[in-house]
Amino acid sequence: MFKTLTFILAFLLLFSSAKLAAQQTPRVWSLDSCINQAISQNILVKQSELNLQSSRVVNAQTKAAFLPTSQFNGSHSYNTGRSIDPFTNQPTTDQIQSNNFGLSADLTLFNGGQLQYRLQQSKLGLKASQYELEQTRQTVALNVTLAYLQVLFSQELLIISENQLKNTNLQVERSKHLVDAGALATSTLADLEVQATQDELQEVTAATNLKTARLALLQLLNLPATTDFTIQPLATEVPATNPYNKSSDELIAIAEKIQPGIIGADLRVRSAHQGVRAARASLLPVLGMSGYMGSNYSSAVPTSRFVADGTGTTTREVPSQTDFVLINGTRTPIIQTQTNPNGNVESFHYFDQLKFNMRKSIGFYLSFPILNSWQNRTRLSNALIAEKTAEYAAENVRLQLRQSIELAHSNLEAAQARFQTSTRQVTASKIAYDAAQKRFESGSVHYVDLNLAKTNYDKALSNQVQAKYDYLFRQRLLDFYLQESTAK
Repeated sequence: MFKTLTFILAFLLLFSSAKLAAQQTPRVWSLDSCINQAISQNILVKQSELNLQSSRVVNAQTKAAFLPTSQFNGSHSYNTGRSIDPFTNQPTTDQIQSNNFGLSADLTLFNGGQLQYRLQQSKLGLKASQYELEQTRQTVALNVTLAYLQVLFSQELLIISENQLKNTNLQVERSKHLVDAGALATSTLADLEVQATQDELQEVTAATNLKTARLALLQLLNLPATTDFTIQPLATEVPATNPYNKSSDELIAIAEKIQPGIIGADLRVRSAHQGVRAARASLLPVLGMSGYMGSNYSSAVPTSRFVADGTGTTTREVPSQTDFVLINGTRTPIIQTQTNPNGNVESFHYFDQLKFNMRKSIGFYLSFPILNSWQNRTRLSNALIAEKTAEYAAENVRLQLRQSIELAHSNLEAAQARFQTSTRQVTASKIAYDAAQKRFESGSVHYVDLNLAKTNYDKALSNQVQAKYDYLFRQRLLDFYLQESTAK
């Protein structure tokens, strides 16, 4: 029993320790996970999704516009005093309750093609919204990628600064031993200590820049600034040759065919053109048809009535109610011959009356727009302005794309050349710094020469990192415009 309890306690302790360690370990974010997080949290993406939903609603409404419009009306009223009996159409002073029911429908047969043009406009607008949503997502992905690279860039600069400070501190410690041995002047040690403080300041600056870059990335991901996380490194090799062996004009031609922003802008132009056609069609006549079916009920109507059955007539001799003769002073009714149709007296209640009063109608109408406060002309003018606005917007998107690709292509080539030059500079300055350090330790050169060699080496390392990430930034921009993978 004691062994079992000991085993359970040990297991719980191990499980709790593992869980605590898992909670304390920061999550490692890849570029793809950062992009997915940013897209799911970005407000502009959510607004674009709502715009897409709105476009779907508009498209559904324009399709429904081809259907007839119909409505049902009903009323119930009380009449007292002198009024018209709605059943007999005669004046009456009785209190009357009445109901009226009606079902009407209208269908547009021709309106100049407005419905067709509006439908095409909404379809193109729906497609444009889809491409605009994709453009928004890609823009968010690009911003996250650049922020991701900025964090990696800041991390490398911080590593360089830390190594510089570490090397300077080692040099200070060696110099202290040389001063104690009388082989080095105290002023030289002081110069090294000053250099150490400068390197420490540079390290603090690099750490601050890294913190700022991490904060910018966290804000794009819509995560709290206190989130503890690390990011995975990316492939940061700079090729010896330009991977885009095409001119900027060729790259622009490719990008214009696949960029969702360009496609969406062109669809907006086509949609606006359909809006102009619909506005022009509103100046044409409208042909339609309408139908109506209704009935009514009146409480003044008797609840029974005679209904002929269609089998013929019956002739009978009946005493007259008004004509008579005097026989021995007695009024005797005259016998009259009366012919009545065969039938029965039937009940005539609420639904019987509604069925009896049922009426139907169908008709056609033609309307010509002559003057309606200039609304149709104003609508056409606004549609023409909207079309021109869409054309300018599409032209501006193309202009921005051209300028961005030209600039990115030029900067990519320049960054590649700078990286190759800075790489050679790092190699040469490292050799010079190592040699100066050995001569300084042997006392053959002054600290000034060592510091100059160190400064050149540190600057070469910084230039190399800056050139490398400048190249990567431009490469990612071109990848974005050419729809290349972002997770390289």
